[in-house]
Amino acid sequence: MSAKQLKLIAVGLVVLLLLWGGSELLSRGSDSVTGSLALPALSQTDVDTVTVIKGADSIVLARQSPTAWSANGHRAALDAVGEVFQALADTARPELVAQEPASFARLGVDSAAGRWLRLSRGGKPLLKLIVGTRSTDFQGVYVRRPGDTHVYLWRGRLASVADRPVDGWRDKRIAGLEPDSIAGLDVVRGKDRYTLKRAGKHWTLNGRATDSAAVARYLDRLKVITAAGFATPKDVDSTKALRAARRLTVRGGRGVLLSLACDSGATGFIVRHLAGVGGEGSTVYRMNTWDVDGITPASRSLVPAKK
Repeated sequence: MSAKQLKLIAVGLVVLLLLWGGSELLSRGSDSVTGSLALPALSQTDVDTVTVIKGADSIVLARQSPTAWSANGHRAALDAVGEVFQALADTARPELVAQEPASFARLGVDSAAGRWLRLSRGGKPLLKLIVGTRSTDFQGVYVRRPGDTHVYLWRGRLASVADRPVDGWRDKRIAGLEPDSIAGLDVVRGKDRYTLKRAGKHWTLNGRATDSAAVARYLDRLKVITAAGFATPKDVDSTKALRAARRLTVRGGRGVLLSLACDSGATGFIVRHLAGVGGEGSTVYRMNTWDVDGITPASRSLVPAKK
């Protein structure tokens, strides 16, 4: 075999190797190619309804006013609603990971198993996404647009938004009070019962002098009263016939500002909003024991320590 023939064979082998290498890169490219998933830039003012659907379950967030949203008819937490738009604005570019329908079930983006995220205004859809399973590092989630065979890995907060149950969207704030608006408080804590009254710049507890710093901390604690969650119907039924173990009544210059009844439960307290500011209709809340201790402190914690 001549040198010229050997040279031609060598050149042919190099070409074959280059073609093989190129095909390998293209076949693996679906795992690493930067995607071109272009989503519209939407803000809360552009949207009046956000819907998350999985199977027969649906969560509907509806804008009631510029500063108020509802979650399945209940008052929604504004910061939770804001996270939807923050998640969609995450700057990390999505990665194209699959291009065939055969991968939909494995990645959780088929029409049956996927979670459908829809944003609309006036009944007109502005954005639709099918959100699938989380990535193996739990830092992202697989997404697909309906009707598109391309599946993308989206890194950011979208996974936690799509996974959130309806109670996770609801506003857990029970009430908030400004210390200067409070003229007096009545606290029932089992057998420990007392009345705090404002007397000019000072406070008295059942007519006795108080620890001014301790009272100031207590009043500050009442600026925001937040629940840990919401009571289940079973929780509510189990405490209906019980006498409240704790009770808080806050009075202002013109009457009752807030009244709460706290029943001891298996893992904390079941809290009913009886009157005054805050609350949401017949909603019954769950509060941790230490939080109920904070709004109904023992009387001894508010008076000067005995010498």
